[in-house]
Amino acid sequence: MEHSPLRRGPKPVAIKLVADERDALERILRTATAPQRDVLRASIVLLAADGHTNAAIAEMLGVEENTVGKWRRRFAESRVTGLRDEPRSGRPPKFTARQKTRVLKKATQRPRDHGVPFSHWDSASLSRLAVEAGITTSIHPTTVWRWLNEADLKPHRVQYWLQSPDPDFEEKSQDVIKVYLAARRRAKQGIATFSIDEKTSIQARERVRPDLPMIRGIPQRIEHEYERHGTLCLTAGLNVATGEVQGLLTPDRPAPVFARFLEDLIASVPEADKIHIVLDNLNTHMHDDACGVVAAASDIDYDPERFVKMPQRGEFLMSPRKRVVFHFTPKHATWLNQIEIWFSVLCRKLLNREDYASLRELRASIRRFISYYNRHLAHPYRWTYTGTPCRV
Repeated sequence: MEHSPLRRGPKPVAIKLVADERDALERILRTATAPQRDVLRASIVLLAADGHTNAAIAEMLGVEENTVGKWRRRFAESRVTGLRDEPRSGRPPKFTARQKTRVLKKATQRPRDHGVPFSHWDSASLSRLAVEAGITTSIHPTTVWRWLNEADLKPHRVQYWLQSPDPDFEEKSQDVIKVYLAARRRAKQGIATFSIDEKTSIQARERVRPDLPMIRGIPQRIEHEYERHGTLCLTAGLNVATGEVQGLLTPDRPAPVFARFLEDLIASVPEADKIHIVLDNLNTHMHDDACGVVAAASDIDYDPERFVKMPQRGEFLMSPRKRVVFHFTPKHATWLNQIEIWFSVLCRKLLNREDYASLRELRASIRRFISYYNRHLAHPYRWTYTGTPCRV
């Protein structure tokens, strides 16, 4: 009886590797943390490149011959990238895009508008509302939380803000920004630029118990209860071109105090041909006392009877025809005043944690801080004013 010859399958695809491909595959074998599936696929290709048959490779690696053939073909078609898993469809979505959008829309609305006596949403309340509103028959709070996170919605967080009602906001803000951007160039031309404001109610606080120093795993602990020994007001001016600060500490901030500080500030730059000053719209900044100081520094006459109202004095102070020119920030836009950045530094590096048994100690501490800051930390702020892009 004659036997028919054995039927053979298609001849395996020949694998030839270039140097970079071999290096990449061998690197996978050497990496201790490489997933085993990647190690197996790299081993199949390397053995195939060495001339072994599918059957021999399957026996050496302990896998099915079909598995060897699959990854040999995938490599031949797509090279190293062919050894990666193809995208999988995954589980069919349980919720439609419309349902998700409706829940997210509810999250941007006030809870009380939907009969929920809360100030803000949480994922459990939103999932309950989704069912009550007929959006879905059931939904877990974790799913709602994931949707909120993907949409970058954070109902548990809040930020305070103050909208400027100034109708000339854009014009005034652009004026202030141009002053900042030109400060360093103007300084080389003998023109000084300052940012001025007052920090009021700086407390001389003394904790009733000493602080506990930080140890491993536990931050410094500060006693909550304290005694207050009075307050001070700091009128400060930041040299926009250098970052150096001048300050005057007083019990309060009447108009004569600001005028005195203004005199000292102007006297600190006697060589300046012109002085630009950025400040807010506080009434003491437009007082007759301030106008008198500016007029004297600009070597012009000032008649208080001609400038009875504050807007008139403001126009006088902003006039560019003087040596000293004021630039007022828009109403409710003190954040445009660079000295506020320095006040934040003062609070974070000194005032928030220190103890003071008297106003004398507080005054001396602030003066030491200003002196140290000017010697070691002063630098011009890199001013930027950009909008936040919308997220889709």
